[in-house]
Amino acid sequence: MTRRSEHTGEFFDTRLAAYCLVEHEGKVLLTLWDMRHRDPKFTPRWSLPGGGIDLGEPIIEGAKREVYEETGYAVGELALLDVTTGVIPGAKRYSGEGHPMQTVAVTYRAKLTGGDLRHEVNGSTSQAAWFTREEIQQLNCIERVDSILRLTAPRE
Repeated sequence: MTRRSEHTGEFFDTRLAAYCLVEHEGKVLLTLWDMRHRDPKFTPRWSLPGGGIDLGEPIIEGAKREVYEETGYAVGELALLDVTTGVIPGAKRYSGEGHPMQTVAVTYRAKLTGGDLRHEVNGSTSQAAWFTREEIQQLNCIERVDSILRLTAPRE
């Protein structure tokens, strides 16, 4: 949705997205965000499975749909972990009219309920895989992964 900011007067778009932290048998499910099909210079980075919520779609249902689309897994028992906002400058967007985009990202903890690991086809991710928290420290990840893992780190 494009609208005019009451603060700056410039036009901007809004994107609502939902992501899931899925842990199973000591490992975390991640997806490789990969936009090289739109930008050959793009460097893929690991992310939590998730993405944009469709117009009128309940957020929890959208989160479940995105996990399935990107990984092949079904999830349930979603519990809210975090809500963050950010701004993507118009020049850094991969779609849209060149306006800045206000993002709202809702992150849930989700329980694996079924399915089989597979990679997304013709989407924004190219791989899905399980990693230990220690292995993730060596990966090129988006900030959301690091912040959610800090938030949910086992207490010692």
